[in-house]
Amino acid sequence: MGASGWHYFVPYEADTSVALQHLREEVFARGAYAFGHGLPKKDFDARLKRLLPAYEASMKEALVQAEDTSLPERLRAAKRAVADHMKKEIEKFGSGVPQIKQKPKTIGDLLKQQGENGTHSILDTPIISLKPKFGAITPFPSSKFIECFGSDTPSRFQIQQAFDSGTLEHFVLKRWRGVYVTAFRNGSPSEIFFAGCSGD
Repeated sequence: MGASGWHYFVPYEADTSVALQHLREEVFARGAYAFGHGLPKKDFDARLKRLLPAYEASMKEALVQAEDTSLPERLRAAKRAVADHMKKEIEKFGSGVPQIKQKPKTIGDLLKQQGENGTHSILDTPIISLKPKFGAITPFPSSKFIECFGSDTPSRFQIQQAFDSGTLEHFVLKRWRGVYVTAFRNGSPSEIFFAGCSGD
């Protein structure tokens, strides 16, 4: 299925850990995370719509080849097996995205239910760490501020521009990790930007 990137701006708090926890509570309360199979239903349906025609075409092609008497029987048997496999996959698609019947009441319960699929949101990275590690948000390297933002005290606009242009890609696309940057307005901290990548 693959991981998902995510990013958020939140009001500045001197304690970044507190800002992170407030953000996670807000994301959980809004339901802005993947739940069940690891993809929101609308994303699953969109992916299904794209994939189903290719699966059906592959199945039909395999069935035609399975009936082609000019091909060796061993190859025809293999094509029948492929067609059977594709048919089962198409039937699986038809059953829709499996969902857990009851949404969890806490972030901890959600993370347990999602397991390795993750939530494809900041809920998957619960702590602040000074060094990069699995499941953690780290400070953006101060040595890269000028190069990436053009300033030691970047504004929200400068951070968003760097993010949108792909300048931060190296820092925000490491799975199950994230970074944060303080955004400034009129020389004072105004917001915290969190970005990362998680889910499978």
